[in-house]
Amino acid sequence: MNRIAFLFLSFAAITYCGCDSKSDTVSHGREAVKEVVTQPFNTLNAASDSLKQSEEKAKAALEQVDKESQ
Repeated sequence: MNRIAFLFLSFAAITYCGCDSKSDTVSHGREAVKEVVTQPFNTLNAASDSLKQSEEKAKAALEQVDKESQ
């Protein structure tokens, strides 16, 4: 009887550990997919911010030139 209980508990522990590793794998997979999907948007936002900064610098430079020419 003790052997049967030991085998049952061992099987339950192995099955439980197997489920945890599967959910961990799924979680890691979801994080990886999220990163791959959001990366182009993050790049686009960074490029947009850089463009805005360049436009502001160019506008400030043009205003400075206009002030100096007057």
